[in-house]
Amino acid sequence: MLSVLDIKEQTSGHSLVRSVDELPKGHVRIETGFLYPDGSSVDVFVVEASPMFPTLKLSDLGQTTSWLLDLQVRPWLSKKRQRLAEDAIRIYEVRQEGGALEYALSGLDSLVEGIVRLGQACVRVADLTYTRRSSLQGSISEEIEEFLVDSEFEFEPNIELLGRRGVNVRIDFLVHGSRTTSALLALATGNASQAHTVANEIFKRWYDLNIPARNEQRVTVFDDQYDVYRAEDLHRLRDLSDVVALSDRQTMKDLLAA
Repeated sequence: MLSVLDIKEQTSGHSLVRSVDELPKGHVRIETGFLYPDGSSVDVFVVEASPMFPTLKLSDLGQTTSWLLDLQVRPWLSKKRQRLAEDAIRIYEVRQEGGALEYALSGLDSLVEGIVRLGQACVRVADLTYTRRSSLQGSISEEIEEFLVDSEFEFEPNIELLGRRGVNVRIDFLVHGSRTTSALLALATGNASQAHTVANEIFKRWYDLNIPARNEQRVTVFDDQYDVYRAEDLHRLRDLSDVVALSDRQTMKDLLAA
């Protein structure tokens, strides 16, 4: 069994190893010189060979994924982000196991190389935070667009449709399903005081498009990570459109594919 002393001796004098210590659960933690984008240290952990883990390896124990989730970045919801993450770790021979990033060691003599490779991979994956737009509305529009691309829908962004009284009404996406064309508007705000105003604006657009000449299916997608919407506002929107949560990807796909 590896001891903390063995690991300290192997990494002694290496500029990218700041400290080595043993946690209460028995894991050996190595604090590296690599930093996440917010300045916090990247820690990697030694996982010893066992019936469950037949080879010695290093793991971040899912800390990089947790760091992204804290910033509302969900890599698995987008093929684009999945591809970026896979490209980021492949060059370092790191693999993803569940939510953890891991590097297999051939022995204790490969420990330092493994620390460098895994630390670099963690930083590269954490850089996915820069794929998130700063604007909340921009963020949900980006997520919806990535979803449409991943689902192989034909769509047109930022389209104007002729509505009631000859008024042009801008929608976020016009999506072409197998038999139905859907007009889609995104409802997103993290501010409870603004949620009612934004919902009213979307209701007004649907009202202007609720005429016999327009036969598109109307779909409102709301960002449900924020519990700021009034129930009565969502009920009113359901009178004029199908309302679906951003996290409910299957329902959204079924609606748009019709």
